[in-house]
Amino acid sequence: MELVTDMNADDDAGVPIRLVLERSRVVVQWRVDGTSLVAQEDDLDAILLQDPPGPHGIWQKPFGPGTISSFIEADPGELDRPSWWVLYGNADPSVDVRVHIDEDDVPDPVVHRVGGVWACEWVSYPTFAEIHRSDRDRTARVSFERPMFMPPAPHPEVEIRQRRRGRGSGKSVENR
Repeated sequence: MELVTDMNADDDAGVPIRLVLERSRVVVQWRVDGTSLVAQEDDLDAILLQDPPGPHGIWQKPFGPGTISSFIEADPGELDRPSWWVLYGNADPSVDVRVHIDEDDVPDPVVHRVGGVWACEWVSYPTFAEIHRSDRDRTARVSFERPMFMPPAPHPEVEIRQRRRGRGSGKSVENR
């Protein structure tokens, strides 16, 4: 993991700690009250303008430890090239979070930490990701597949290959 950030005693509790992921430009912000805001940089100003008055407004309380959220550059099969993918969730800063991408030619992403939020990004064709947390026995698996309700993809050749479904590359974060 990288970028574990703590507030100093003299830091302003109302000013969030901020990280912008390099490739996707997804912004991760965390406040000392434990709330966070994760959004694409281009959408952030509009989101902040909508912030209703109140103790939290658009700021989210921590999700449960098994909750994983994502941002994607495009739906699987929409682009004829690799695209960026982002996963994020909440975890106490003492919890080790590792993400494994199930592709031999795609390195596992760096997991960034901003207060109680973890986030990572990578570039690949649609794939599977495994999320391992030191506070949980089970590894979560996320599949970036085109939903069945969507029309056929313009570039189906870049979707997760059927021959790999369920098998993966054999690499696993639990085997390291």
